[in-house]
Amino acid sequence: MASPSYRFALRLPEALRARIVEASVRYRRSMNAEIVARLAHSLEGLPGWTSEAGVAPAFFPQLERALLHGLSAEEEALIELFRNLSADQRAALMTLLKG
Repeated sequence: MASPSYRFALRLPEALRARIVEASVRYRRSMNAEIVARLAHSLEGLPGWTSEAGVAPAFFPQLERALLHGLSAEEEALIELFRNLSADQRAALMTLLKG
């Protein structure tokens, strides 16, 4: 059984919409399928924190520094590793740690 899907409106710059149309025609899928495939790839398929740097808001590095202030290098490394886990891996780790 397929997972449920949700509808929502999305505003796109015309130039970006044109690129999505072009890609969807090339790969013979709907615009929706193209957007979903690309979002899934960008959120699930890229390794490490550096892949997120391109989509992080401009103020994010300062916010991160403020939130991580006072943590040891080891604690920062654990946070980094945790962020790179899949949702299932995170849930399994939390279950393990809770005992």
